[in-house]
Amino acid sequence: MTNEIRLVQFFDLLTDNGKRHCFQNYFVGSKQTFGGASFSFAPFQVNGSVSSLNGDNDQLTVLFPATEYAVRLVEEGEGNRKSLLTLDTRFVNQSGGVSNNGPHEIFVGLGASFSTDTIELRFSSALDAVASNFPANSLTSKNVGILPLESALSLR
Repeated sequence: MTNEIRLVQFFDLLTDNGKRHCFQNYFVGSKQTFGGASFSFAPFQVNGSVSSLNGDNDQLTVLFPATEYAVRLVEEGEGNRKSLLTLDTRFVNQSGGVSNNGPHEIFVGLGASFSTDTIELRFSSALDAVASNFPANSLTSKNVGILPLESALSLR
């Protein structure tokens, strides 16, 4: 007995110049409505960490075949710099219905690269736990209590 796992990913890219590109990678040759937007079919593959709870600066790559619309994605987005990617992953049931819950991730564009066969868009997670001002507080007696003389802090 085999079980099929059906997944659809909704790729919603907002480029730095304000253009929006919406693709899904499951329903071939048709458009799918998700979150109030219409998503056209495009064959793409997502590599990297799709869901993370720890806030690390995870890397994600999205591979497209080297086609006209994929080249346009990179050209209109100025090389995929400062673009905003919202990626939703959902299960698809046997009748073609899309589940309501699943990972919802937001990524920031880092760049792109071309080859003869593929176009690779590179992203990093929007949050970086190592960056300055995260969580945008400095240690004071108000948020940690009386500051100790040794290294043991109690964050409240």
